Amino acid sequence: MAPFQIFYLLLSLLVFAVAWMRGGHTERAGVAIFVLAFVASLMVQPLTVNQFRLGEALVDLALCGALVWLALRRDRWWTLAAAAFAGLTMIAHALMFMTPHLEQAHVRMDVASRWGIGVLLILCLAAGVLERWMAGERPASNEARWRRPERPAT
Repeated sequence: MAPFQIFYLLLSLLVFAVAWMRGGHTERAGVAIFVLAFVASLMVQPLTVNQFRLGEALVDLALCGALVWLALRRDRWWTLAAAAFAGLTMIAHALMFMTPHLEQAHVRMDVASRWGIGVLLILCLAAGVLERWMAGERPASNEARWRRPERPAT
């Protein structure tokens, strides 16, 4: 595993944990979307067409759609930035799809660019949690009920 890939995974795990514990419902939805995309991309990674990573492109398309949906449904700025970065990922996939003769160097550049954009996506989520904290908004975990409400004695 490449050092940047280790950094990417550790950063993602850290941001996901912080966003889940200190973020609001929008940040928790973002964590769920990102984790589903990570798991799905692992499952469809072998799906390629002439060295074009079709499976990853489909997962990134679904991620982009989910982030756009989240941005349109919620009032957080980070969702708009994340959707924009997901759109950049789709542009990278489109450029690779339109390249007539894919070579190994093209594939490596594509993966490296999408990793970089992926880090920016994760940092958007982290910035959303930071903004929530700086604004003094309560995290969703403080509002969560972890037990069933007790029934009043009759």
